Amino acid sequence: AERVAMTAERAHDRLSVELGHAPLLKTHIVVRDDTDTANGSASATPFPRIYANVVAPYEMSVLMAYDDWIDILITHEYVHIIHLDTVHGLPKLVNAVLGFGVLGKVWTPNIIQPRWVVEGLATKYESSFGSQGRFNSAQFDMLLRMGVLEQSFETLDQVNSSANVFPFSTSVYLYGLHFMHYIAERYGRDKIAELGHIYGGQAVPLSINRAIKKVLGVDFDQLWEEFRQHTARRFQAQARRIRARGIREGRRLTYSTSEQASGQFTRAPFWSPDDRYIYFYEDDAHTNPGIRRIRSTGGRIREGWGIGRQGADMDIEDVFQVQEAAGGAFIGATGDIVFNQSRNHDFRYGWNDLHRWRGPGHDIEQLTFGKRARDPEVSPDGRTVVFARNDVGQSRLGFLELDTLDVIEVAAKDRVQQVTGPAFSPDGRKVAFSGWRDGGYRDIYVYDRETEALERVTADRYLDLQPDWTPDGAYIVFASDRDDVFNIYAYQVETGLLQQVTNVLGGAFDPVVSHDGARLAYIGYRSTGYDLWVMELDPARFFEPLPSVSPLRLKDQPAPPVRGEDGAPRQRPLSARNSPYRPIKTMYPRLIMPAGIEISNANGLQLGLSTSVSDVLGFHYLGGSYTYLFAYNKSVGSVDYSFNQLLPNFSLGYGRGFFERTGDFERYVYDHRADELEGDPGFYQVGYHEQVDRVSASVNVPVVRHPIHQTDADLSYRYTHYTNVDAELEPIDPNAPTSTRPFVGGVGEIALGMAYSNERSVRFGYGNTSGRRLGMRVSLIDPALGGSYRDLQITGNYQEYLSMPWRGHQTLALRIEGGAAAGGFGRRGAFFVGGYSMDQDIIRTIIQRSAFSEQGVLRGFSPGALQGNYYSVLNAEYRIPIADVERGLGSLPLFMRRILVAGFTDFGGAWSGPFTADVIKVGVGASLILSFKIGYAETVNVFFTYAHGFDDVFGIDYFRMLIARSF
Repeated sequence: AERVAMTAERAHDRLSVELGHAPLLKTHIVVRDDTDTANGSASATPFPRIYANVVAPYEMSVLMAYDDWIDILITHEYVHIIHLDTVHGLPKLVNAVLGFGVLGKVWTPNIIQPRWVVEGLATKYESSFGSQGRFNSAQFDMLLRMGVLEQSFETLDQVNSSANVFPFSTSVYLYGLHFMHYIAERYGRDKIAELGHIYGGQAVPLSINRAIKKVLGVDFDQLWEEFRQHTARRFQAQARRIRARGIREGRRLTYSTSEQASGQFTRAPFWSPDDRYIYFYEDDAHTNPGIRRIRSTGGRIREGWGIGRQGADMDIEDVFQVQEAAGGAFIGATGDIVFNQSRNHDFRYGWNDLHRWRGPGHDIEQLTFGKRARDPEVSPDGRTVVFARNDVGQSRLGFLELDTLDVIEVAAKDRVQQVTGPAFSPDGRKVAFSGWRDGGYRDIYVYDRETEALERVTADRYLDLQPDWTPDGAYIVFASDRDDVFNIYAYQVETGLLQQVTNVLGGAFDPVVSHDGARLAYIGYRSTGYDLWVMELDPARFFEPLPSVSPLRLKDQPAPPVRGEDGAPRQRPLSARNSPYRPIKTMYPRLIMPAGIEISNANGLQLGLSTSVSDVLGFHYLGGSYTYLFAYNKSVGSVDYSFNQLLPNFSLGYGRGFFERTGDFERYVYDHRADELEGDPGFYQVGYHEQVDRVSASVNVPVVRHPIHQTDADLSYRYTHYTNVDAELEPIDPNAPTSTRPFVGGVGEIALGMAYSNERSVRFGYGNTSGRRLGMRVSLIDPALGGSYRDLQITGNYQEYLSMPWRGHQTLALRIEGGAAAGGFGRRGAFFVGGYSMDQDIIRTIIQRSAFSEQGVLRGFSPGALQGNYYSVLNAEYRIPIADVERGLGSLPLFMRRILVAGFTDFGGAWSGPFTADVIKVGVGASLILSFKIGYAETVNVFFTYAHGFDDVFGIDYFRMLIARSF
C-alpha cells in the first residue's frame, strides 16, 4: 500500500502538469489481491477512485511489458481520473447543482466519447513516464504490424465501437495508444491535453469531430487516414527487414480465431508421450474453451464460416473443457494430465490451483487449494510437479509431490520477484524458468534442486519467456523479443552460445520440444489471433541473432519528494499513516439525481429525486428515491439498504407505490355525486387507484462457485399492504348489481429460493448457446407473518440451450416454468400469463435504458389474459444469425453489429380448477433482430416481432418494435 501511495503521488505531480488539471477531491485507491488477473479500473463519478489488483501481469498478457507494473497500473488509472475529472462550462454547473457543490460529479463529458480516446490517452502516458509499457511492447507492435501486413487494419468506425473483430476489446488500447502518440508527434504533445479540456466543456455529447476540429483543424476521419498511412509505412519497412534475413517458420496446424488478445486463445502446447499428438489450450470464440489435441502431422482444414471463420479446423479433438486459460502436462505414461485453472476459493478469491484429469469418465481432482498455482510441469519420473506460485504481489517456484500432495516452496533468490513458465531438465535435477527482477529485467534462470543454486542464463532488458529443454539437455529454447519481434531462440547450455531458431513476421511463443527432440511446437501469431505451429528442430539450421542493444532506458524510482504546507521539500516519513478501514469516511451523499420526470403515463405529471451513499469498498449501500404525483397529490418512493461485507449478504427495503388499476374492479353507481367529482364517471365504473406499501428483508448466500457451475440460495420476508384509495370517494349503491371488490389488505410472505446455472456463451454466438439454468422458490403466506391472507405458492423454472452441431451458431433455446398455489387469495388468481405489456415501446425502452425481457411470456396474447392458481409456460425459440455486419458510418455514434432471426412457439396457460387440455394456449411468431451499438458503447437489440395467438377469446395478432432481449 505504501508503494502504491508513493507511486500515486508521483503520478499526480507529473500528470496534473502534463494534462493541465488537478482533481479537487482526494482520489481513493483500493488495493486488492483477490484475483490472479492483473487489471485495474478508475472512475471519477461521483468521486475519484481507483481499484488496483496488485498481481503482476503474466506471460502472454498484453500487459506483460513492464519495468514496474504498479507504476504502470497506477499511472494509467490516474490518467483516467484527471481526464474524466476535467469538466468546464455547463457540465460543471450541473455538477455543482446536483453534486452538493463540490462533493460529487454526475456529468463527465470526457467519458461520453469513443473508448479508444479515453484508453489511448491513458495507455500513452503509462509508457511515456516509464521505460516500458505497451508503447514499447513488441507484442503490441505485433498486433498492429500484422493488421497492416494482412490488410486487416481496423477502420475508424470499428475501433470507435469495439467491433467484434480480433483483437476485440484490446483494439481500443492498441489503436488508441498509437493514434494518440501520432497526434502528439505530428501536431504537438500539448494538443492531447487541449482536446481533453475542449471536450470536457461541451454540453452536446458525442460531438467528437467538433472538438478535434477546434484543436487541430481537421476531423477524425482525416486524422485516421493520416495515421493509417503513417503506421503502414512504419511496419511495411520493418517487414522488409525481416524478409531480408529469410523467413524461418514452421507449418501451421490450427486456423482458429482467438477469443481475446490476452490469455484466452490457443496457447500452452505440450506433446503426448508418444509424440503423435500435440495438446493445447484453445478458446476460439466459437465453442466452449478447453484442452484439445491435434495430430502432430496436422489435420484437414476448410473455409471458415462468417466473420470468425467458424469451423476452419476439422480434425481438432476435444479432451476436456476448462473455462479459464490453462497450462498442462502429462504425468509420465499414465495418460493423466495436470493443469491449472481458476477456482473460487473461500467464496471470495478467484485464484488458480492445480488439478488432475484422469481420463474420460472420471471426475477432475483438485490437487492444491488456495496455492495460486499455475504453469505446471511434471518431472521426468512422474512424481513431482513444479509450478509458479503467486502470493502477495510476487511469485516463486513451488514443488508438489503427487503421492503425498505436499507442497515445497522455494524462497526468492537473486532478487527475482516474479517466476513464470518453469520447465524440468531431462534428468529432473534442474528447473529453467523466466524470472523478473526490479528494473524491468526479464531473463531465463536455471535452479538446481540439489544445490539450491540459481544461475542467470540471460541478462538484458529483453523479455525472455517460456523456456523448455531439449531431451538431451543440450539446449534451452525460449521466446524473446530481442530483435523487436518475438522469436524462438536456443541457448547452448555447455558453451553459453545463443542462436536464433525462427524468423517470423508475426510472433513465435511457447516453444515445446518433442520427446524425440526432432520437432518444435510453438504458438504463432497472425492477424486473426494465435495458432499452433510445428517445425523441424535441427541445430544445424540455427543462425546467429542480430547484434542489438535494448533501447529501453533504466527505470527511475517512484519516490517523489514530500512537500510541506509551505511547498518546501521535507523528509519523507518511513511509513505512511495507517488506521483501520472506516466505511463512514466515504459514505455520505454526493449526488442528488432526478428520479422521474414523466408526463405521458396514467399518473400524469410527476417529478422525483433520488440519492444514494456507499463506501468505497462496497460493503454498505443506502439508496432512496422520492416522487411527487401532482395529479393525485401523492408521494411515492423507496429506501433500500444492503450489506455485502460478510456471508450471507443481506438487504432491507421499504417502498410505496401508486397505481391505476383497470381490470381488477368494476361497479355500478345509480346515484353518484357527479357534482362533487371531477367530470362525470358515469353509472358503470371500471378501475380504481391503489396504494401499495412494501417492507422487505432478504439474505443471500452462495452455495457453489465454480468456473462453470454456480448455485445460490436466498431467504426473504416481505410484507405488502394494498389500499384502495378510492374506497371513500363514493359509496357503492346497495340497489346496484354486485360489484367486483378490489384486492385490499396486507400480505405477509416468507420465501426460500434456490438457483443453479451453468449457462455459457461464446463471442460469435447470440445470447447463451449452451448450458442450463434452473430455479425453485417456495413462498408461505400466513396471517402469522402479517396481513390477513393465507397461501402456499411453489414456482420453478428450467432453461436449456442447445447449440446446433452445424456451423452458423444456431441455437435452440427452451424454457419451461410453472407454479401452483393453494388458492388463498380468493377470486384473485395467484399467477398471470399473457403477452407483452402494451406500455412498452421502442422510444420508452431507449429512454429508460432497459431492455424488455421476453422470458415467461405467452406471445400472441394480451398481457395478463389468463390467471389462476396454477400456471405453466413453455417457450421454444430457434435463433439463426444471418450476418455479422460490424460496420458503422465513420465517426458517427451508430454501429451495426449483426442481423438475426428467431422463430418461436409458446405453450402455456393458467387455471384454478382441474386441468384440462383447453387451458393450454398456443402462440407462434418470429422476430427480426437488429443488433446495434449506439453512443460507441451501448449494445441495443431492436426486435421486430410478429405473434399470433390461437384462441378466439384471448388470442391477438400484433406486430411490435421494441428494445428487448431473449431469454
